[in-house]
Formats: sequence, C-alpha cells, structure tokens
Amino acid sequence: MGEPTTTNAKITKPLPLPIKGKSDWRDYRPLLLPNGATLMLVRDSQSKTTAMSVCVNVGASSDPRALSGLAHFCEHMCFLGSEAYPGENTYKKYLSAHGGKSNAAT
Repeated sequence: MGEPTTTNAKITKPLPLPIKGKSDWRDYRPLLLPNGATLMLVRDSQSKTTAMSVCVNVGASSDPRALSGLAHFCEHMCFLGSEAYPGENTYKKYLSAHGGKSNAAT
C-alpha cells in the first residue's frame, strides 16, 4: 500500500495513515490525486452499504469580495450536467434509480 499506483497514466501518491481509535475496525487508505485533491478510502467490512463523500475545502469564506456567492454558484453548476450525465439533474436521477442520493453544502 506504500507505493504510488498508476491509473490512466497518472500517479496517485499514498499519504500517511490517519490515527485510529482502539475501537475503530475500519481500514483507511489516504491518497493524493494528480490534481492535488486528497482522497480517503474507507473500508468497513461490517457495512451493508457503500458511500462516497467529497470535501473540496473551499466555500463561501473563500469567495473574492467582488464575487460574493461564487462558491454556492459553482456548487449548483456541479448538478447542471456533465459529459457523462448531460441533462440537468440526470446524475441525481441516476443515483436515485440505483438507491443513492446526493447532497451539497457550501
């Protein structure tokens, strides 16, 4: 788990493991992605569900004074469509059809 892995010709760098409590049975694998984002993989062998969470570490307090509301605007833009899910709310509909849901906050 200590060596960088290659995925689609991009390098993902492992990060130090987090400090766990004695009663924490989960396995953690923190990674630094090529775009600078930090990813924390958590494996819980006792769970019957799967979840994913993203934290960007930027929000309303990072808005430039001249562009108040920029972070909130960008949050909404994430749900207006993408190449894979081109229609508005298409991704949310996909998640819902497969038992999932999404939520965002700034």
